[in-house]
Amino acid sequence: MSRRLRVILNTALLLVALICAGVLLRQQLQWRDSAEATKKAAEIAHARPAPPAEQGDASATPAPDPATGPEDTDPAVEELLGLDLDALRAVNPDVVAWLTVPGADISHPILQGPDNDYYLHHTWEKKWNSGGAIFLDWRSSRDFEGFHTIIYGHRMRNGTMFGPLHRYAEQDFWTEHPYAYITDGKCVRRYLIFAAWEPAVTSAVYARELDSEEARQEMIDQCLRGSVIDTGVVPGPEDKLLTLSTCTSSGHETRWVVQARLEEIYPAREQ
Repeated sequence: MSRRLRVILNTALLLVALICAGVLLRQQLQWRDSAEATKKAAEIAHARPAPPAEQGDASATPAPDPATGPEDTDPAVEELLGLDLDALRAVNPDVVAWLTVPGADISHPILQGPDNDYYLHHTWEKKWNSGGAIFLDWRSSRDFEGFHTIIYGHRMRNGTMFGPLHRYAEQDFWTEHPYAYITDGKCVRRYLIFAAWEPAVTSAVYARELDSEEARQEMIDQCLRGSVIDTGVVPGPEDKLLTLSTCTSSGHETRWVVQARLEEIYPAREQ
């Protein structure tokens, strides 16, 4: 190999290494900015970040027994009843609610834009970021009164946003952390997780219309058949369902979802 060719190859390799380092640095900065945006939202709303929990460690966030229901003083409900969502809406009126999944390190404001694209790449403050925000499907009702509510979030490689949802592939993790909570400032809704699986993007989970009882039951049956965990929780077409949806490592044809049934509504305290 000639000296000139070696110089060209070494230069090319150096350029490739510099480009890769630049991409990695940019990604790290995006992760940092995304985490700081969530932290800022929590500070404005006076929320305590959901503590991370090691698998098999149920002590980080006490979870009610799904068979008997929560205690009268559910710490997650008490926490969410104290949030100031109006302070967040003063910054961005697209803030719809706040989502917390105790023990799964998920605690974020929920946004809703005019489509399902904007908040894929913008934080809750409307700043461009590849990590985006946690957002409500543009077709879902902002009052969470529809049969099926879908909330999206990225599966970040550093385990943030909706990354922890993949832990619900493990039966023990669901047993220790079976609930998700949403507050819109008017009340707190407690949901019991009933399924976790990987549906196709063309499945009934993402159907535009589920107006008939038959269509709703077909969707529920599909979710129960696909679930990789056995929760024993069987929703009906009269229930209100929640789907937390994120990407997978399998490409763009499927998504990973954690699904829950509305169990209880706790009204906000009178001022």
